[in-house]
Amino acid sequence: MSVAITAEKRERTTQGYINRLRREGRIPAVLYGKDFSPELIHVAESEVRKLGARGFADLRLEGKAYRVMVRDIQRDPVKDRLLHIDFFKVEKNRPIDAEVPLVLTGEAPGAKAGGIVEQHLRTVEVRTLPDRLPQELTLDISGLEMGDSLSLNHLHLPEGVELLADPEAVVVSIVPPQAGEVSQEAEEENEKENE
Repeated sequence: MSVAITAEKRERTTQGYINRLRREGRIPAVLYGKDFSPELIHVAESEVRKLGARGFADLRLEGKAYRVMVRDIQRDPVKDRLLHIDFFKVEKNRPIDAEVPLVLTGEAPGAKAGGIVEQHLRTVEVRTLPDRLPQELTLDISGLEMGDSLSLNHLHLPEGVELLADPEAVVVSIVPPQAGEVSQEAEEENEKENE
């Protein structure tokens, strides 16, 4: 089920006007897309919160409906308030390029043996039709020993999803702990034994 959002055009671009919109519970935004002139708009914060981090919505603007994807959300890092949103107009039959989160699953034997799991990539760019875009891509690390690594070519991509990054790029590796980290762990264990 798709989320519906009603947008209004922004009258002005002054900081005072934008601050007033935010006080009224409206979020400044932009609607753009391929072969589409960007529109400066604003939307209700309550409607946007239903979307989540990256989702699709039906955006209504001046009697027209557009299928959109959230491309970027800017937040105030201190107050965790929404500051601005970029909506990208998508077409059902035209592929889009998007960043998808990479999620590690399983428990690596190398990590159980004292190794450190280093995740080098947290997102990957893919190309696919809008309705096939995965929310995340998972990579199982349960077979990794100390010194092992997995690259993007180990991902199992859903049908119709094309990888746009270098397939040889390393996503995760299990590395031995640094000497300082070993001694710190040993110190903590000694402290526990001496208590």
